[in-house]
Amino acid sequence: MITVELFKLAVLATVAFGNILEEVWIVTADSGEVDYRTPNVFNYYTSLSTFQIFPAQRRFLRFRIKTCDAALVLLSAAIDLQSPDFYEVCIGGAENTAVYLRKLGQNVTNYYEQYAFNGYGLLSCEDYRLFELYWGVSSTITLWSETKGIVMSWTDRNIPIDVKGVGLMSAWGSDGTWVVENLSLFNGQYCGANGIYGDMVILTTSMDSSIISCALECALLQNCMGINMNHKIKECQFIARGQPVVWSVDHDWTFYTKCVNENLCVGCII
Repeated sequence: MITVELFKLAVLATVAFGNILEEVWIVTADSGEVDYRTPNVFNYYTSLSTFQIFPAQRRFLRFRIKTCDAALVLLSAAIDLQSPDFYEVCIGGAENTAVYLRKLGQNVTNYYEQYAFNGYGLLSCEDYRLFELYWGVSSTITLWSETKGIVMSWTDRNIPIDVKGVGLMSAWGSDGTWVVENLSLFNGQYCGANGIYGDMVILTTSMDSSIISCALECALLQNCMGINMNHKIKECQFIARGQPVVWSVDHDWTFYTKCVNENLCVGCII
């Protein structure tokens, strides 16, 4: 049985606050033939608020995505995405040839706008592609691609939606792996999953160590995501950040990850 515990090391308050964890890895399964025409389509999206990421505060989202086609970003009037008022940005639509911007809003049934932009070859099945999405106070939504430059820029001149929440989705036959950049502060806490081993790249290993000493050392390392701890043999492994969370069941180990903001664990979600 997997159990999860949350503990706080008070001493970290003086040494660890301020560590910035810049990337959150999110995997979205193929949602099928789903888009703005699907009733309550927002339920298919993964809300970034789940990960304590709130891009609406900065009106900006920077991310990398690996998928064959149809990577969708929802800009919603609700933090939890539960609103009929939203913009939907579809990257790599029409078999990776186009970018679509859709607007549904103002609680008018079947009301929508759709605009198409050239987006040939923006996505890749093998490589991560970098994008930046902006929505400014001027009500202009802009999509920038590392490979193509600005591929979409559109201004809403008809009652713009006040964006409060952002969601991610992959669809139309492809899963997606997203790497979302976010400025988050380590809050001095770790989340531990008993019976779980973080099967990832290890920075270094420490023997004859306590959980307190290992947690302190990881806190001082910005490139440390968390630790694997074997309490029986007192072995501690420091796990590198900037990689997907991969784990396996091993009852001799406990997998601890740093928590950021309001107790979001970097290794979420086991």
